[in-house]
Amino acid sequence: MMKTLRANISGKTRKAILPLAFITTSLVSYAGGSLPVPNAVMITKNLNNKKHKVRLFTASDNKTLLFTVDGVEGKQYTLFVFDLEGKLILQSAIRNRETGILPEINAGNYLYEVLVNDSKIENGQLKIK
Repeated sequence: MMKTLRANISGKTRKAILPLAFITTSLVSYAGGSLPVPNAVMITKNLNNKKHKVRLFTASDNKTLLFTVDGVEGKQYTLFVFDLEGKLILQSAIRNRETGILPEINAGNYLYEVLVNDSKIENGQLKIK
């Protein structure tokens, strides 16, 4: 396979593509299921505020959910996560430009809201697989 790639790729491009081809072929050998599949987190925002930039994302372990806001100095931001029945699952409060670390959440669908001074600035859906 490598000889075929070298014959079809120019000299400059070869350096960028060959490592990619090696990684791809080495990952195929693990397709038997020996590698753990990380959790997938999908976030759908329904309400978005340009003054307060809210970010929900996973840490490098793909299990820990992080919450940060770039907004108004001195304000406290509170994240609420609810199940689909409206039961509060977790709550986290941070100040502007801080990062909150949320515990691992079970797989499922959730709703979230972010409030500042009792005013909703963002809400949406959180899907964890």
